[in-house]
Amino acid sequence: PPPPAPGPAPAPPPCALRSLRVGVAQLGLGYPSPETLVFRYCGGACPAPPTLHALALGALREIGEGAGGAEGAGPGLDLGGDLGDL
Repeated sequence: PPPPAPGPAPAPPPCALRSLRVGVAQLGLGYPSPETLVFRYCGGACPAPPTLHALALGALREIGEGAGGAEGAGPGLDLGGDLGDL
């Protein structure tokens, strides 16, 4: 007999307020600091199109995930693109 058909893909997590802790040293500001910032952002299956704010928070989230929790281990913040028109 043929294998069973795959079921529907799991639903993405619902839109909710989430938090991310980032060490100040991970932000690439040029100085070491033991301080930690807590960024709160909307995440999950949000129906609204992304804004510049959401894109910036996504970049910060990548810094937090890539750093593995070690201070100063993450890359500097690079949002890319020209932000001169803001």
